[in-house]
Amino acid sequence: MRRKMNHLLVLISMFAVLACGNDNTYVNPVIEGTVTGFDKEISFFGINYGKQVKVDSAGNFRITGDSIGTGMYTLGFTMLDSKKVYLKSGTVLKITIDYPQLIAKNKEAVTISGENIEETELLHELDMNSPIYEYESMADYKKYHYEKVYAKQPDVFLAEQKSKLKETNVLIDRFVENHSTIDMDFIEILKLEKLLSTNFTIGHYHKMIALYMPNEEIDVPANFTNHFAAQIPQDDFEMFKKSTQYKSYLTNKYAAKMYEALSSYERESLDFYKAQVDFLEKCTFPKVIVEDFTNGLRVGYVRSKDEKVKTYLDSMIQIKITDVKTLKIHADFKANEASYKDGDLSPQFTLVDIDGIEVSIADFKGSMVMMDCWATWCAPCIEGLPKFNKLKEKYKGKNIVFLTVSIDDNVKAWKKKVQKNSDDILGGIQLNTSQNENTFKKDFRVQGIPHYILIGADGRIIKRSAPHPGSEELYELINTNLK
Repeated sequence: MRRKMNHLLVLISMFAVLACGNDNTYVNPVIEGTVTGFDKEISFFGINYGKQVKVDSAGNFRITGDSIGTGMYTLGFTMLDSKKVYLKSGTVLKITIDYPQLIAKNKEAVTISGENIEETELLHELDMNSPIYEYESMADYKKYHYEKVYAKQPDVFLAEQKSKLKETNVLIDRFVENHSTIDMDFIEILKLEKLLSTNFTIGHYHKMIALYMPNEEIDVPANFTNHFAAQIPQDDFEMFKKSTQYKSYLTNKYAAKMYEALSSYERESLDFYKAQVDFLEKCTFPKVIVEDFTNGLRVGYVRSKDEKVKTYLDSMIQIKITDVKTLKIHADFKANEASYKDGDLSPQFTLVDIDGIEVSIADFKGSMVMMDCWATWCAPCIEGLPKFNKLKEKYKGKNIVFLTVSIDDNVKAWKKKVQKNSDDILGGIQLNTSQNENTFKKDFRVQGIPHYILIGADGRIIKRSAPHPGSEELYELINTNLK
């Protein structure tokens, strides 16, 4: 049976976390839950809060804490499977989850009860009324579902999107009429986020229509770019704190202006970042936007492989950023970054392959090792696998071993993908980081995928973040170090 994926969960991945923000009013809620068919920790997170929650041998878990603020939170199992809840003063939520049935999107998979949980009940009702699509991964969703959404003439497409939004709002209004104690701030944010989601979908029509109806000349209305602009509040920085989607919307507006001013510089180059710092010092953007973009220098540091860029960004981070939490994240990243670096002996690790057999880096002593870290839900990863296979063919018979390492938490989905092996892209040694206890992702700083790692025959790391397969830089690295 093909994996089903709820449209609302897809939107969570597309727009980051669909979450009403948590304010500074700590509410000390209680969530008592039982989950069957799931034996890992549950991620529990909101706009300014996150933790891992342990599940005992009977499937029970409990969440409480005096630093949890009013707002929407997500109980996350994998990238594709999650459940949203809303917490406020006096919330006592009891939730039971049949995880295999949650994966299958069975409407009976989740039951909820408790006190002050009207908002969670509404979220659950919206979830249950969302369309269900039968796709195994985000990559399959994009490949097959987008055509159903976008391959329409503009007027038909727009009418369909507006109709879906209207139906959602009618459901919300009907629920509010029957629940007089529901938090109306929550309703305001929820409706705004539904509007923003639809605005995002309409805004991508001009790109998608060229892919799915390439042989037709279609005049895309100019107002599709930001169709609901007149209905979306502008520069509402209270809402900015409460809604990740609104924060993203507003941030993108100012980012477009900044990048236009920096368009003469190569993105992520040293000159680009110097110009960006200068721009942020002189621009007339609202203070909260400037602070947000300044905090974003940390992301540039994480992404960069240029030591000159990293040195400059590190100095600017220490000077320009005042947010204590961001500085701590940066310091922790640097500490981890320094643990294993290029030229060091590789950390030892043992992972489990598709047949349940343990495979260790020590098994390949004396050979160069090239690793492709990927996941079934990562579209760029799937697109990169054929190039990784070509790399294997190019060096067939040479003293180099190729390992494909999945970071999927959903081992069942990973095994199904590998065994299906569509387009013959998943051959050779297939490993997974979630089948046993290991520190692979931490040791190699696998914080984004696809991620490639090259280890020399002497056991030392040549590149902890290697170039992508097919690049001349990678060929040169391999040829120079191959023995």
